[in-house]
Amino acid sequence: MRKLVYVTLAFVAGVLLCQYLLPPLWRLAPGGVAVLALLLWLALRKKQKRQLRWLPLAAAGLLFGLGWFTGYEALFLAPAEALLGTEDTVTVELLEYAQETDYGAKVTVRVLNRDIPGKAVYFSGRELLELEPGNRLTARMEFDEAATMGEEKSTYYTSQGVFLRLYGDGDTETVEPGRAGSFRYLPQRLALHLRQTIAQRFSSESGGLIIALLTGEREDMDEQSRSALEETGLLHITAVSGLHCTFLIGFLGLLLGRRRRLTAFIGYPVLLFYMVMVGCTPSVVRACIMTGLFLLAPLLGREGDAPTSLAAAALAILLANPFAVASVSFQLSFASVAGLLAVSPRIYRGLTALWPARSRWTKTLRSFAVGSLSASLGAMLLTAPLSVFYFQYLPLVAPLANLVVLWAVPFLFASALVLTLLTMALPGLAPVLALPEILARYVLAAAGTLARLPGHAVYFTSAYLMAWLVFCYLMLAVCLASREGRRKYALAGILALVTFLAARSLPGLALGDSDLTVIAVDVGQGAATLLRSGDETVLVDCGSLYTPLGPGALVADTMSAYGWDRLDKMILTHYHEDHAGGLGELLARVEVGELLVPRLTDSGEEDDLQREVLALAKAYAVPVTYVEEPATEPVGKAELTIYPPLTQGEVNEEGLTILCTAGDFDVLITGDMGGSTEKLLVETYDLPDIEVLMVGHHGSKYSTTEELLEAVTPETGIISVGENSYGHPTAEAMDRMAWQGMTLYRTDLQGNIVIQAGGERN
Repeated sequence: MRKLVYVTLAFVAGVLLCQYLLPPLWRLAPGGVAVLALLLWLALRKKQKRQLRWLPLAAAGLLFGLGWFTGYEALFLAPAEALLGTEDTVTVELLEYAQETDYGAKVTVRVLNRDIPGKAVYFSGRELLELEPGNRLTARMEFDEAATMGEEKSTYYTSQGVFLRLYGDGDTETVEPGRAGSFRYLPQRLALHLRQTIAQRFSSESGGLIIALLTGEREDMDEQSRSALEETGLLHITAVSGLHCTFLIGFLGLLLGRRRRLTAFIGYPVLLFYMVMVGCTPSVVRACIMTGLFLLAPLLGREGDAPTSLAAAALAILLANPFAVASVSFQLSFASVAGLLAVSPRIYRGLTALWPARSRWTKTLRSFAVGSLSASLGAMLLTAPLSVFYFQYLPLVAPLANLVVLWAVPFLFASALVLTLLTMALPGLAPVLALPEILARYVLAAAGTLARLPGHAVYFTSAYLMAWLVFCYLMLAVCLASREGRRKYALAGILALVTFLAARSLPGLALGDSDLTVIAVDVGQGAATLLRSGDETVLVDCGSLYTPLGPGALVADTMSAYGWDRLDKMILTHYHEDHAGGLGELLARVEVGELLVPRLTDSGEEDDLQREVLALAKAYAVPVTYVEEPATEPVGKAELTIYPPLTQGEVNEEGLTILCTAGDFDVLITGDMGGSTEKLLVETYDLPDIEVLMVGHHGSKYSTTEELLEAVTPETGIISVGENSYGHPTAEAMDRMAWQGMTLYRTDLQGNIVIQAGGERN
C-alpha cells in the first residue's frame, strides 16, 4: 500500500474522531497513543522498522488529523460562536444565486467588513432572488452560528464550509454592483442560463432530470421522477461525481482524436470550470482531483494509481475543510469508489468464472453485464450501511437498474450538454433536442417500471430488518475469512433471503388482527396518523418541518414495513406545510383512493398550498372531496366520522376534525385547532368519551383546552412533535393533560407510536 494512503487513512480517522466522538480535551488521549507509537517505532531494531514501516506514517497522520481539526475549529467555528445573538451592520458579497425559502430567500455569502473566516448564509426577503453573484449588500444583520439547528448540533452547514448564519429584515438593505458580471462568477451565470434553457426546451419531467444530471440541481425534478430514481438506486446519476467527469473527459478525448496529452492539457481546465459551475460538492471535487491526477500522470512521466489518487482527493478536501467529513456526499462518494476499487474486481472475477463465453459477441455481452453488475454490487456493499443510516432504505433493485439504464446515461449527458449549448447559440437547431428528450424519457420510464417491482427496496423501519442487515455483513465477513469454495456464498445468499423474508414479515405479524390500529408516524415537527382496520387504511395529514427524509417518504416507509401498499383515504385537516407538505412525495410512492380536504373561504398564503394540493391530486388522478357536512362511513371494522370546519378566517380553525370508532374505542384528531374552536366543536357535536386524543397543534398552549378535555375525557394523549422553535409541547398543555390523568406519548421521544384496539393482538 502506498505511503500517502497510510497517512490519509490515519488523518481521516483523526478527523472522524474529532467530528463524532471526542471533545477537545479528550483528543489528547489518541494523540498520546500516536506519540507513543512513534517513540516505540524509533526504539525498535532496523529490521523491525521495515516490518512496521506503516506505523510512523499512521501515527503522524493521526496526529495531523487531530491537530488540523482542532486548529480549524478554533479558527473558523469559535469566532462564529462568539457572535451568537449579536447584531451589526455587515457588508457581504453574494457567492451564488439566492434560493427561495418558506419565509423569503437565502444565499451563501462572504463577509467583507468583519474579520470572519469562511462563508455564511444570509436569510432575508424574496428581494434577494433578484440579485446576482458578486453583488455586495450592506444591512443590519443578526448573527447566529451554523453549527446548531434549533438546540441540537448540526453538520449541515459546517460540512459545506459555512460557519455563520445571518438574518436581515430586508428593510435596511443597500445593494452595490460589486463584482457581478466578472469572470469570477461566469460559471454560476452559465449554470443558471443552462438550467433556464433546459427548462424552456424540454418537457418538465425530462428537463428536471437533465438539469439534475448536468448540474446536480434537483429542485426542478418532479416528485414522481425523483422518487423513482431514489427507489431504484439511480439517484446517484444526479449527484455530479466521477461518472460525469469521465463522460466529460471521454467526450473531449473523442473530439481531440484520443490524443492523451492534448486531452489532459485542455481537459483539466474544463473540469475545474465544470467543478465550480456545479457547486464544488465533495463528490465532484473528489472526482476532479482523481481525474486530474489520472490526466496529469503521463505528462509527469508517472503511472496513474487509483488508491493514491483517492487518498490525495480525501486529503485535499479535508485540508480545505475538515468538517466536510460529516457530509453525506463525501462519505457516500468515497465509500462507493473504495468499493469499486477493493470489491468490484473480486466480484467481476467470480461472475466471469460462472459465465463461460466462447464467441466474440457473447464475450462482449458478458463483459458489459458482468462489469455493470460487479461495479454496482461493489459500490453498494460499502455504501449500504450509510444509506440505511441516513435514509433508512436500501434499493435491492439497484444492480439491475444500473444494468438497464447506465448504458444510456453517457449518451444523455453528452447529447444534452452539447446540443443545449449549441441551441443556446443557434435557436433554430432546437429540433435536435429530441435525442436527449427520448433518452431522458427512457431513463425515467425504466426507473418507474423497476420501482413498481415487488420487493424493489427494503425500508429499515424496524429493529428486525436492522438485525438482518448486521447478520448479512457478519455472514460476509465469515465467507471472506473462510477458505471454502464458492458454495459458501450460495449458502450465505440463501440464508440472507430466508432471514430477510422472516424479518420482513415480523412487523405485520406483530400487529395481529386488531379491530383498529393507530400509528402516529414520527415525521418530526408535523403530523401524520395512519388508521388501519381490516384491509383498509386511512392517513390523516402528511407534513413536517425540518425533516431531512421528508414526511411522505417516512409514511410510505412505515406502510411498506407492515405490508400496506394502498391508502383508501387521505385526509388533510388543513393547509399548512407541517400537515400537508409531504403529499407530493407520498403520492409518488403510494396509491390513494380518495383525498378529503376542507375548502378555504379566504385567499391568502395558504391558498397557494391548496392549489398545489389540488394540482397534485389532478396529476395523480386522485378524486377530491370537499368536506362541508359531517360524514360517517365504514373503514374495515371501524367507523370514520369527519366533521367540517366550524369557523372561517384563520387556516388552523378552518380545519377538519376526525373521529375514528372501533366498538367502544374512540380516537379524536383535531389538527391545529385552537381553544375557541375546540369549545365550538364540543358545543356543536355530541362527541363520545374517547380513549385516544391526538393532541392538538403539537402541544401548543392554545389548544387541548380544559373544555375539550372535560367533554371527551381522553385516557391517552399522543403528541406529534419534533425539533422546533415554538416551544412545543408547552408546559401549560402538558399540565392540563396531566391534571386530567392522561398517559402521554411523544413522537420526538418514542418515535412511531402504535396503539391497537379490539381483535386478536400480538
